[in-house]
Amino acid sequence: MRRLRLVVVLAPLVALAPLVAGSTAEAKKDKTASPSEALAAAISAATEPKVSACEDFYQFACGGWQANTPLPADKSIYVRGFSSINDSNQETLRKVLEDAAANPGADADTKQLGDFYAACMDQEAIDAAGARPILPAWAEVAAANDVPALVALAGKLSRVGIDPFFTGYVGADNNDPDVNILHLYQAGLSLPERTYYLDQSGEGQQLLQVFEAHVAKMLLLAGHPAEQAALDARKVLAFETKLAEISWPVERVYDSEATNNKIDLAGLQKLAPTFDWTAYLAAMGQAGRTGLNVATPSFFEELDKLLAATPVEDLQAVYRWQILHAGAGELAQEFEQEDFAFFGTRLTGAPKQPERWKRCVAYTDAALGTPLGKAYIATAFPGESKEIALELITGIQKAFEANLPELTWMDDATRAKAKEKLDTIVNKVGYPDTWRDFGGLAVSRKSFFDNMRASNAFEVDFALSKWEKPVDRSEWGMTPPTVNAYYNPSANEIAFPAGILQPPFFERTWPMPMNFGGIGMVMGHEVTHGFDDDGRKFDKTGRLTEWWAPSVSTAFEERAACVEEQYGTFEVQKGLFVNGDLTLGENIADLGGLKQSFLAWRAWEAEQPKKTKGLAGFTPDQLFFLAYAQGWCTLARPEIEKQRALSDPHAPPRFRVNGAVMNLPEFADAFSCDEGDPMAPKDRCEVW
Repeated sequence: MRRLRLVVVLAPLVALAPLVAGSTAEAKKDKTASPSEALAAAISAATEPKVSACEDFYQFACGGWQANTPLPADKSIYVRGFSSINDSNQETLRKVLEDAAANPGADADTKQLGDFYAACMDQEAIDAAGARPILPAWAEVAAANDVPALVALAGKLSRVGIDPFFTGYVGADNNDPDVNILHLYQAGLSLPERTYYLDQSGEGQQLLQVFEAHVAKMLLLAGHPAEQAALDARKVLAFETKLAEISWPVERVYDSEATNNKIDLAGLQKLAPTFDWTAYLAAMGQAGRTGLNVATPSFFEELDKLLAATPVEDLQAVYRWQILHAGAGELAQEFEQEDFAFFGTRLTGAPKQPERWKRCVAYTDAALGTPLGKAYIATAFPGESKEIALELITGIQKAFEANLPELTWMDDATRAKAKEKLDTIVNKVGYPDTWRDFGGLAVSRKSFFDNMRASNAFEVDFALSKWEKPVDRSEWGMTPPTVNAYYNPSANEIAFPAGILQPPFFERTWPMPMNFGGIGMVMGHEVTHGFDDDGRKFDKTGRLTEWWAPSVSTAFEERAACVEEQYGTFEVQKGLFVNGDLTLGENIADLGGLKQSFLAWRAWEAEQPKKTKGLAGFTPDQLFFLAYAQGWCTLARPEIEKQRALSDPHAPPRFRVNGAVMNLPEFADAFSCDEGDPMAPKDRCEVW
């Protein structure tokens, strides 16, 4: 089952299988330098002075850092701001968990963390178990010898986080955001995106052959005879290709209007009659529930036909693969290594798997986010950071409000409603006010696999317990150590976990233009998500409704079309361009976020009795833009660049930087760019 849909500032850098992100060392600093001297040196060292800021600001800001920063073998992508914090957080969490594992007699939270982490780190026990942990589920597949039995088994598997055909999450009803319903989405693809299956090029077909060989090898490791493994692998690829053919394009899945299709159980049964939905829900322990939203209805309609036309033995092969694939990271090393060889190396380019402790830290954060988050806050988050961050957010929101009268394309009525929505945004900073109780999750040091299944069931049961219940708006969608931020349209809230409130995004002692250009831009980005091409469709309460005057909607769409067209010209790799439609919401948020954070910086500066000084030869305004750009300096392998271009709603970092600054006249003023320079085009795009 999926987690709540959130609009994040960056696609996750940490994945459990494979873990592709991490960090690398910054340039060595002079230990005798003062903090301001060290900061100035770091800013200068990251730049490439031979490149004009007006020609290519990203390369100017990041060229020195890129030239002097190696990409470690266990990383496919490294984003300077996010990944450096992630590395620091991992070390902090490692110490917390190692101390917990060494002190089994401590309090309940510490014991739970220590037991889980110790089981994850017990490679010897995991290897000794081999493929045995998945065999009971495989036996259930063998016993399910018709479609009704497989449907019931799908419900049972969903309770432990295995979704053979589709997935879902329990979240606010877009039509009534105070009540939770179950949202059902297409799923079932092992590869990152449907276009991988539909690519008819030689390179694309070769990748599918390698994927088929990978499936066969995994099945062989699990005990299949070679001939049976090869046959099942062919069946898996054939079935997933058919799923890809009926799946919606990723940009359509991000459309809240297109995916808002509320239905009751009778309507769902009529839409997909082969699938016994009553039996499926009963197997999940949810008999009698009716509040549903089918996000991708045509997929479910076609899936029903596909299930009816597919031999049972082929479906059983798909189930076996999905069970094995879902648990690969929790099985013996031979499974982990083969899984990483394909999903880590082949698909993302990372030659080496991250160390075991890094993977176990990530697993523990995913499974025990609240207990670990409490320990992280106590260890690493200064209390005053929350207050300062809230002050910054308030400044950003005031700047957004002050800018509304300048938007001549809005009428007064829509502008007033936009202000109401802005004023209603809930700001969450650092960590929850109340912590969720994890006492009901039983873990031990005996079996990492069993702990993961218990964790999955605990999370699914918690989610399902909220179905058709009032929405709890105090809940968070990220754990405190997470290096990210999000906007939740159904709650009209923005959240900034403690993990991101660190250098290079935020530091209490830094010049304020750098804080506004760093974390301030992230804050402005999330605020603007409430008014991007999708977020604008939700009102101040989180209800999906039309609250714009038709003429204002048309004016917005014209401005959004400028952004979509402009970003669609940015070439990621030869012949592969940014998907302007898929990335539109994020690009609007970047443009608006940078503008609002700059206006907030200027407003803050105007109120200070003593003006901010420059640093490292840069003016305060230039420091603002450098702080923004240098947080996004990135090293990435071609494989992950391609994958993200196809499936990530965020543009690549170099285009997030250049695309935003080239559309902001204040940038051209700060760096004295001439009109017509690449970073100061005559025709700019502006929405907010």
